Amino acid sequence: MKLHDHYKQFDLAGKVAVVTGASEGIGRDIAVGLAEAGADLFICSRREEKLLEVKEIVGRTGRRVEVYVVDLRNVGEIEGLREFVKSTVGRADILINSAGYTVTKPAWEVSEDDWDTMVDTGFKGLFFCCRAIGSLMRERGYGKIVNLGSTLSKTIVSGRSVYGGIKAGIDHLTEALAMEWAPHGIRVNALAPTAVSTPSRRDLLQGPVLEKVLARIPMGRLATSEDLLGAVIYLSSAASDFVTGQTFFVDGGWMAAK
Repeated sequence: MKLHDHYKQFDLAGKVAVVTGASEGIGRDIAVGLAEAGADLFICSRREEKLLEVKEIVGRTGRRVEVYVVDLRNVGEIEGLREFVKSTVGRADILINSAGYTVTKPAWEVSEDDWDTMVDTGFKGLFFCCRAIGSLMRERGYGKIVNLGSTLSKTIVSGRSVYGGIKAGIDHLTEALAMEWAPHGIRVNALAPTAVSTPSRRDLLQGPVLEKVLARIPMGRLATSEDLLGAVIYLSSAASDFVTGQTFFVDGGWMAAK
């Protein structure tokens, strides 16, 4: 390959990406970013009206976009997603597991319903999405899976015990699947941001809470979805074909300062 051709490895033209949690926040912005990089999309979440809004935005890029409503707590619905993707285009090259749910409470106050919703959405659902969409990748001997992790997989913030435990589990699961599925040409990595400025986080990240978080980030600001897109495109593209089982921290120095 000529030196000046290396940047072409980041081009996602002709690739098919499945993005969960695509109705808002990080997942929404990742979906738009992948389309801008050339990928066709299947966008998924529980809320059809929000997905249709994202579809309209993605449509302006000229890329194909399909909407699929799915509750990731239900394995049967995840299998339905797989069949929809297979019957529509026959393959999936990229899976972004962005869906999640969290509550911020002291561990003493976490209810069984809180636990079940967080774990079933953010860990059980993620695993079965990996397996369902990964099976399409296995048929072709190639694929990229990116699981959304967090700096809280390795550091502690009060009130996020269950969330942090799930993200730690995602790190380990990412490594395990990467090793198990490497012979099938499937690369599995995780992307771990620090606190990201999204609409759902704005109420929480205010006043003393925001000050405390910013004091822990050497670069002195929250992350934005745009900060994550370069890493997502890299991990989804041919540029990262020899990268698997890794957790990429996009955190403004949070982990280095822990």
